[in-house]
Amino acid sequence: MFDAMSLEGKHFKIVERPGSKQLMVFLAGTDKTDGKFDFWHVGNSQSSHLLFLNNGRNEWYQKGIPGFGDSHEGTVRYLKELVDYLKVEEVFFVGVSMGGYGAVLYGAALGANVLAFGYDTRLKINGSRSQKRMPKDIQVAFPDLRPLIQSSSAKVLQIAGECDALDLVAAAHVRDLENVKTITLTGVGHGGAPFIKEYYGLSEFVRSWSEGASLPEIVEVGASVKNPALVKALHKTFLAFKEKDWEAVEVEACRALLLDVRHEYANYMMGTSLLERKRASEALKYLLMSVGSAPHYIGARYRLGRALMLNNQHAYAKVHFHSYLKFNPTAHIVLMMLSDVYAAEGNKDLARKYLEASLENGADREKVAARIEKLAA
Repeated sequence: MFDAMSLEGKHFKIVERPGSKQLMVFLAGTDKTDGKFDFWHVGNSQSSHLLFLNNGRNEWYQKGIPGFGDSHEGTVRYLKELVDYLKVEEVFFVGVSMGGYGAVLYGAALGANVLAFGYDTRLKINGSRSQKRMPKDIQVAFPDLRPLIQSSSAKVLQIAGECDALDLVAAAHVRDLENVKTITLTGVGHGGAPFIKEYYGLSEFVRSWSEGASLPEIVEVGASVKNPALVKALHKTFLAFKEKDWEAVEVEACRALLLDVRHEYANYMMGTSLLERKRASEALKYLLMSVGSAPHYIGARYRLGRALMLNNQHAYAKVHFHSYLKFNPTAHIVLMMLSDVYAAEGNKDLARKYLEASLENGADREKVAARIEKLAA
């Protein structure tokens, strides 16, 4: 029987909301333990009962929640007992990345509603986060979520970024199931929740979803997940990109671009590869296409700024560096690049200003010192 006297531990916290007929469960992603949970502010903005979970090590919820069942079967039993204790009629699971996997895992067991951002539907596929970050001593009990979803009455809304090949591969693996709805976001990388928060309001999005209300029209929705050949080509490009095998990147990116010439991620990886091979003039058209297809793709804006700077188009480079800094004002590399642009234009005051900001935010002191010395000459 669920122990109502123990509502909080290092790996779980329950917030009761008298009168509510809903329970919303938020599962943490990687590196969360000792009372650290994801979605804390989003959760507390909702009117439902709340349960926050983390599983300690990056175990992908294979062994349940310490102190809350202590095994997969025990955690599922505790969840069902909590549902009975709270007398709720609807249960919702929400998570990002590893938390998204856990949301689907437990949501399928309870036949609940699930909102999962950028998660592995199969564990330890080539290049995946679970392959890289799950401890070697963890025995994988649930390697594939597809059969669990397929045999469940759960309703899954999955959101993936078009600029994360792993998230696309994962989403494509289950998108055809009747109880799965898929949204992919152009110009967005892993997860997707920060993008929803920035552009559409994450608390409001979660509330609308849980209430069965209409979700906002997301104009950045993509369609790559419907094209298996494109998803495969993007994954191959990513694997080569990860290994910095620039020749292979260009071969695989060409295949992806034959399937979708405007795809911002394929263009980004191609342009970045050309930059790394010191072919900045060739990189320009790909990075321009990437940013043109998805102006909110901030990573591409940084690379485009570098390509423009290397092509002596300083005024245009500044536009993209400043756009990047609006989203990440402490990016010391971008601050240093911006300083270099102002130095090339002869504006030593602004060059020094951005060099100082770069140093304050962790830039290499030797690199900054060399630039300061050059400005003083």
